[in-house]
Amino acid sequence: MNVAIVTARAGSKSIINKNILPLEGKPMVHYPIHAAQAAKRIGEVWVSTDGEGIAQASRDAGAKIIPRPDELGGDSVNHGIVIKHAVEYVDARCENVENIVLLLGNTVYIDGEIIDQALNLLDERKELDSVMTVWEAADDHPYRALQINNEGLIETFGGPRKVSTERQSYPKAYYYDQGVWAFRKQTVQTQDGPNPWWWMGKNVHPIIRPWVTGRDIHGLIDVFFSQEWVKNPEMVKRIKEEDH
Repeated sequence: MNVAIVTARAGSKSIINKNILPLEGKPMVHYPIHAAQAAKRIGEVWVSTDGEGIAQASRDAGAKIIPRPDELGGDSVNHGIVIKHAVEYVDARCENVENIVLLLGNTVYIDGEIIDQALNLLDERKELDSVMTVWEAADDHPYRALQINNEGLIETFGGPRKVSTERQSYPKAYYYDQGVWAFRKQTVQTQDGPNPWWWMGKNVHPIIRPWVTGRDIHGLIDVFFSQEWVKNPEMVKRIKEEDH
């Protein structure tokens, strides 16, 4: 069986209660829950949380709850430890768990189709440990990263290097897009995935999506983009079609 787990902690500082922030009439956490429920290959949907408001909203959407221990709360806890706890909790309560789909509780840029695509890849390619949705960097390529030094001045991130202004000459770089992590349940124990995603296993297959899909909620600008995504399904359809 394939299980979806949504992680949604309480106590966010940037946007208070962002995981249950109303967005077009629904709490934010309903979006990943409904996406998982729409997937043909998902058997059960669980939500890992330390907030009763999030837990109740998740129950209202038909999800089961993973109560997060006190020691796994707060800003400084490694997300991977939370994921490992959630996988072990579900595995102890469900029969024949094989694959996990991990979703974030404050993103709207996923649907059942992309979840099924990731799970199909795991079925078709037995050598894979996991599948991750990513977007390809352009102007935000690591070669163009900057840092501010102790004098408050900009300098090259990580120290001096010579880089062309022509980004087409750079090696391709990718970022996780806050969408789908799909992995075989045992990879949380091997802990040998690409850092910082150590729970993903060694053999991680990408699904490359447009940059616009790479947002969860950190500030008001993210709320704005998420709301526009939900309000404009025809534009979302066009973006997906152009991507293919």
